[in-house]
Parts: sequence; C-alpha cells; structure tokens
Amino acid sequence: MLDTEFLVIGGGIAGAGIAYFLAPHAKVMLLDMEAQAGYHTTGRSAAFYAETYGGPLLQPLTTASKAFLLSPPAEVSEIPILSQMGAIHVMKDHQRSAAESLLDEMSELPGVRELTVDEVLERAPHLDRTQFVAGVNDPDCGNLDVAALHQGYLRAAKKMGLAVRLEDGFESAEFKADHWLVKTRKGQITTRTLINASGAWADDVAIKAQVQPLKLKPQRRTIVTIPSPEGLPFEKNSPVVIDVEESFYFKPEGAGYLVSPADETLSPACDAQPELEDIAMAVEHFQNATGSTVEKIEAKWAGLRTFAKDKAPVIGYDENQPNFFWNVGQGGYGIQTSPAWSELAANLAMGNAVPEHLRKHGVKAEPYRPARLLD
Repeated sequence: MLDTEFLVIGGGIAGAGIAYFLAPHAKVMLLDMEAQAGYHTTGRSAAFYAETYGGPLLQPLTTASKAFLLSPPAEVSEIPILSQMGAIHVMKDHQRSAAESLLDEMSELPGVRELTVDEVLERAPHLDRTQFVAGVNDPDCGNLDVAALHQGYLRAAKKMGLAVRLEDGFESAEFKADHWLVKTRKGQITTRTLINASGAWADDVAIKAQVQPLKLKPQRRTIVTIPSPEGLPFEKNSPVVIDVEESFYFKPEGAGYLVSPADETLSPACDAQPELEDIAMAVEHFQNATGSTVEKIEAKWAGLRTFAKDKAPVIGYDENQPNFFWNVGQGGYGIQTSPAWSELAANLAMGNAVPEHLRKHGVKAEPYRPARLLD
C-alpha cells in the first residue's frame, strides 16, 4: 500500500495548483521544506496580470487562466482573484522600434493602442512628461490577489484529501520496480509518481532522485515599496507603469508604490535577499520617471524566478524516468498562468489529453515537454 499516488515536492503556486487539480482524482501529498508554503517565491510576487507578459509560449496559458481568475470556484475564493488596473508602457524616442514590436505583439488584445504624452498623463498624472514621448495602452492588465489564490488552492485541496507536510524537506528518492522510496527529514514516503514543483531547487531535487537535471536558471528580482513622495499626485487606481523594454515597472501599493528594477541576476537556490545596488536602481528609475524625490523605503525584498534555457514552461514526464514529472520554469509568470498551467499539468500527470477549453485558447503540451532541454 503506497502512502500516496502523487507526491508533490514544493508548496508554492506550482505545487499548490497541481495539487488542487489532482486532488479530486487521486491521493496526493505535498511536501515543503519551510514552515510556510510558498515562502521563497510565491509570497514575494509583484502580483499583476498582463496577457502578453512572457511572450507567445506563455500567452495561451495566461489567456486561458483569465476566466478562472475573474470568477474562481467558490471553494478557492468567493471574490475575484483578478481586478482591473490597466498598464501603460512608456517609451523614450530611441525606444520606438521596441514600442512597435510590443504593439504588434499585443495587436489582438482589445483597447491596445499608442498613447500621446497628454493621454499618458491623463491616466498617470504622477509621471514627468519630459521623461517619455509616448505610451502603449494595455487596459486589461490587472492586479492579482496572490495569497487568495495560493491559499485557496491549498484550502480546497485539503478538503478533497490533500495531505500537506510542512518543514519536511526532500532528501533523496530511489525508484523501485513501480514506485518511489522517498527519504525526507521526517521519515520515508512511498509514492507512484514524484512531481517536481520545487522552483529554484528543481535541479537539486532531480539529482537527488537520480534524474538528469535540466540546467534551470534561478534569477533574482528585487522589489521595494515606498510611500508616495510629498507633492506627487497619488491615485490608488493608477495603472502599472512599465518601461517599454521592461527595464523597470511600478504600481500603486497601499498609500504608495511598489517598484522593481526588473533585474534578472543569476542566483543559486537560496533565501534571496535584495542587493543595495538593485534597491538604488529601483529608486532611481522611479525618481526619473516621476521627477520626484524618494525619502523613505518602507520595505524591500527579492524573490527567485526560475527559467529553462528557452524561458518556456517545463511541464511533463521526464524522458528517461516516466514516474518523475516536471512542473517548473514558471519564471515571473507563475501566478497569472496558474489556473491553466496547473490544470494542464494535472491532466498530463494523469495521462489525459489537454482539456478542450484549454486547447481553444491555443494551449498545447508539446512546447513544454522536458525532453527539449536534454543535451
């Protein structure tokens, strides 16, 4: 008798999401090394939804997730996870070609168009008109309630039988005939299938299970929050402001702003901490864009966004170990793609076809198969 059919390693959005979609159909257990599930990345997300964010291989998963995020099942959340906010991509004169590429990429989305300086300032009066020549309007960009989604998955999955083991780190695994013998900090677990949803630690988990790693790359991203500078117009419903080449972004947060320099610094798997240089860069970008002076930083943190070498998701069974399932490579897009991504992953883990409602949005399994990353 196995302890569980599916053992999910990692309790962030990837692990919680697949556990939620598997729980009605199988016995599932989730393992997390920390006292708080999702501590390292999910809990540090900037939490906004942009349909083209991440490029053409992420967009179908983002689009297919929208209905769930706007109207989640009651067992996950009784209120929408996604609320409308809008975004403006601002550009300087030398960024015209980048803006044209962005407009082409977003051409099928409603309301996307180029904005004049006056139109940008009408929606974002806190910007300095001397710092940009135009903008690109993305009215469907939204705010995400990350905690509601993540905790909603876990709460609902537990009611369907999910067993969650916190502060129980994965140490090793050995495949015997038709099941895994998994060693953890607190003992042994037997399971038919290992699901690797461990983010920055995914290659480490693979190695400990004697599976070939995929050379995934964790990258540090920094976020600071600041009070609204004195004299700067502040509107809680202002759009996200994003540099057209994504060198920074900021959005309203509480009575101030959340700001990121959009850094992508290679990092080992660790409890990521912000570097002074990246904090200073975030503040400088905000000051330049608004013509203001930041006197105080309220909070600062960093998280790890883990990418495959082609920056596409990694979803599917390992090429050489058919009982080892990869569910990694979310990069910075794990929250906004989570409902479709997790439903796709759960179906593939159970040996099912891609659900029809996902296929209607262009979701396919082939681009995400782990085998593409093997040398």
